[in-house]
Amino acid sequence: MLAATIAAGPVSAPVRIRNLSEAGAMIDGPALPDAGSTLTLNRLELSVAGTVIWNRGGRCGLRLASTVAVDDWIAGVRSTAHPTSLGQMRIDKIQAAIRGGAVLPEHTTGAPEPASSETVAQRIAAELARVKIALDAVSEALTDDIDILTRHERALQEFDIAAMVIEELGDVLGAADPEAALAQVKMHDLRSRLSGRPTLI
Repeated sequence: MLAATIAAGPVSAPVRIRNLSEAGAMIDGPALPDAGSTLTLNRLELSVAGTVIWNRGGRCGLRLASTVAVDDWIAGVRSTAHPTSLGQMRIDKIQAAIRGGAVLPEHTTGAPEPASSETVAQRIAAELARVKIALDAVSEALTDDIDILTRHERALQEFDIAAMVIEELGDVLGAADPEAALAQVKMHDLRSRLSGRPTLI
């Protein structure tokens, strides 16, 4: 369920991507083009042309004009390299060396990557901080629209709570002493859930 938009000429409309593969997608939305129509599917910085191959029940199937990296579309950003690309580059270099008559060393494994001083928990904390910034931007944009605020007041409040939970979790994960950080969690119900016992005094 990825938020996206479709554009056909000057007209664009919000959709949700319900299913996505390298060559096709199924989307739903309030305004979908007829079978045979061409459009552009957009998600954040990514876009791909496609053709509607069927349309029924508020959903339609797209045949994409070029293959996409599903992981990139989930993240909404184009990765700098696909997981296989570095390995493929290494294989290409080895093959070129063999063709050129070079003698390969006994071990052709790549040099080990330098160890990071960050723990996995700290890297997760940094990602949660980035998510919190993105959620704050979305919340600000939505609450600036009085119609949205009026119609979805409760949902926006839940949205804000979810953003606060993400911030608190990031603070605990990134702390040098997570147990001590847990005691500083401001949301008492979250603090109780994380500690496994009632903490409200």
